[in-house]
Amino acid sequence: MRRMEPRPMRLHRSVEPLFGLVIAALSLASLAKAEETLIANPQPNNFSYGADVGVGVTDNVTLVPTDRVNQTIATADLDFSVQQATRLLSADLKGNFSYLDYLQDAYSANLIGRFDGVAHAALIPERLTWTLQDDFGQGQVNAFTAPTPDNRENINYLSTGPNLWLRFAGTGFFELSARYARSQYSISPFDSNRVLGSFELGDLLSARSSISLNGVTEHVLFENTSINTDFDRTSAYAHYEISGARTQLTANLGGTEITQNGSSTSGPLAKLQVDRKVSPATRIIFSVGRELTDASTGFSTAQTGAIGAISVTPATVTANSYTSDYASVGWNYERNRTTFGLSGRWEKDSYAQHPELDVTREGGEFSLAEKLTHALSVQLLGSLYTTDYPHTYFVATNGSSSIQDERVGAALTLREGRALVFRLRFDHISRAVSGNAGVPGFHANTVFLTVGYRPRPADITPD
Repeated sequence: MRRMEPRPMRLHRSVEPLFGLVIAALSLASLAKAEETLIANPQPNNFSYGADVGVGVTDNVTLVPTDRVNQTIATADLDFSVQQATRLLSADLKGNFSYLDYLQDAYSANLIGRFDGVAHAALIPERLTWTLQDDFGQGQVNAFTAPTPDNRENINYLSTGPNLWLRFAGTGFFELSARYARSQYSISPFDSNRVLGSFELGDLLSARSSISLNGVTEHVLFENTSINTDFDRTSAYAHYEISGARTQLTANLGGTEITQNGSSTSGPLAKLQVDRKVSPATRIIFSVGRELTDASTGFSTAQTGAIGAISVTPATVTANSYTSDYASVGWNYERNRTTFGLSGRWEKDSYAQHPELDVTREGGEFSLAEKLTHALSVQLLGSLYTTDYPHTYFVATNGSSSIQDERVGAALTLREGRALVFRLRFDHISRAVSGNAGVPGFHANTVFLTVGYRPRPADITPD
């Protein structure tokens, strides 16, 4: 447990741009390899990517209520999505990055973005596979400080290990897996090594449904043991899933026990997720659940809302485990000219041994895109999230505090030919703070003009 105070440690100015260029180069290299594989592989795959360069201006780069500072920002953007499946290799990779250079030196140049990727290599087809998964992004360092570059840190969660899958008695199956995982924080002292093992014993009820008993055990070792305490987490639960023509349902029910500092904490593990295709154009996803988790695991499973933009995860308060109660819903509508998305989420994090850290988050997002002509399209988006700290342990004055973050934006996109794209986008962000946090709110406006190379999916996939 620690008090949330900003830490001055940052990457040297000459290192951050180099780090960004390395990440971008590796991403482009992987995209080129993926494109070669997709062209050579006749099986169905999904592959899309885009890159932009441009310049923007903001009227409040330091996100303060008064004495606002204007700044010109150069940007280079890269996003991609790769879904590939062959007999020996399957991969699902998604990335969205922006490299920002502050031309009047308000901050050092830096890379922000999110990458989530998982790949499975078949060592023995349909029997033994090796899995590699990586999740990279940014999180706030201090929840009560404006989310400027000085209040962000890079977070990475990497896991790898084998999966053994066996069939017996016709429809029965058994799966055994082992993982080594490494979580790293560029500023916060929460780096850890993890060893995980799991099994699944189940039966295929039909070609589209199954039921199983599952067990998972995890041992977490922190590098900084003066602040963090190693712990063990064990879960046992029943799992059911069914995949119909229009509906997919998964359900887990069981319990979790965490052993730390010689004492044990247990609680229920429950999850229900329904993915329903209401019509050819409409899809609804609903999930609700409770679990005993921790900040690193929560980061690796974080999901985007309707906007799907680059986002910074909430500040990691402690490496201790906590109980997360959550509910979320997403609604997507997509036709030839219109795309609309709406999402909402509620989450309550409760710390059994440290209730002063409890926090509740709730809010939602929307995104509307309309093709005005074959070449011209417009997009509107917005989000509103409220974070409540009932005890406000992190500031000098105890008591409840609430932070409300808002965002509204618009973009105008012009496509020339098959791949050249011009985009003008505007964003307004604001924060209001109430209670005893003792920190000010702010508001800021940003405008960017970019030109990019974004081939349509039909231009980069085989006929």
